[in-house]
Amino acid sequence: MRSKILNDFCFHKPTTLEEAMELIDRYQEGGLLMAGGSEVIPNMKSLVVTPDHIISLKHIPEFDYLRYTPGEGLHIGPTTPLTHIEYNPDVQRVYPSLFQGIHGMSNTNIHNTSTVTGNICYAVPSADTAAPLLTLEAVLTVRSVEGERIVPIGELFAGVRRTTLKKNEIVTDIFVPEPQEGAVMAYYKNPCRKALDLAIAGVATYVVMDGEVCREARIAMSAVAVVPKRAPEAEAMLKGQVLSAELIERAAEHASLHECSPISDIRASAEYRLELVRLSVRDGLTLALNK
Repeated sequence: MRSKILNDFCFHKPTTLEEAMELIDRYQEGGLLMAGGSEVIPNMKSLVVTPDHIISLKHIPEFDYLRYTPGEGLHIGPTTPLTHIEYNPDVQRVYPSLFQGIHGMSNTNIHNTSTVTGNICYAVPSADTAAPLLTLEAVLTVRSVEGERIVPIGELFAGVRRTTLKKNEIVTDIFVPEPQEGAVMAYYKNPCRKALDLAIAGVATYVVMDGEVCREARIAMSAVAVVPKRAPEAEAMLKGQVLSAELIERAAEHASLHECSPISDIRASAEYRLELVRLSVRDGLTLALNK
């Protein structure tokens, strides 16, 4: 008896949003949306997911866009390839942490097919765009046959491979607001190897200074909890305070010891991940101090 590489499934290629919404509403129990497929196909091969119906979004022309408006922000379409975002000069200039998150992901072949929408909606704790988008306070527009609603990215993640999206909802836009003037941001990915590897711990920072005073501080971490998450207590330690090396060390230590809960696995111990968080938060915040 021959073993199957994939389970049997129906592949749907809607060409309009309305058609896609009808399909996922009809097959929401056994259906799965697919943008680039770099997460879906490997997990189907390993039987992590066994959908009866795959609804591809790649054939909806209006889903592939990238629009930056100065003073407003960036709109990312649900099927826009990572490559188009990575090499966009506005993204590199205005959103360096998002660029760094994408630039450090996998390889060129993956960049040519994968999407930011798929990266965050598959809700893997180590997703490289999640932490930058959390500090940039991105907002998702989602649609279904029932209507439209707005989901701040901080309300998206519900657990490992779980989001707060309903089974029949489709993300139709990711909006990344214009950063505040003078914002200093960075994303640090800590992989086992230099390339083609998941993050052991990922940290994004976003700091706005008013002279020597920290006016705004945002810290987000990935791969060190069941969901990518902010570090609100460490952020509160910094806001409104004169930024110093000592304060940065205290905030970094607090974020690592009290605001994440990493596991030990084949790739790294929990203790090592905590140290990576501490060092990455420290280095990210120090960028603002030294600017």
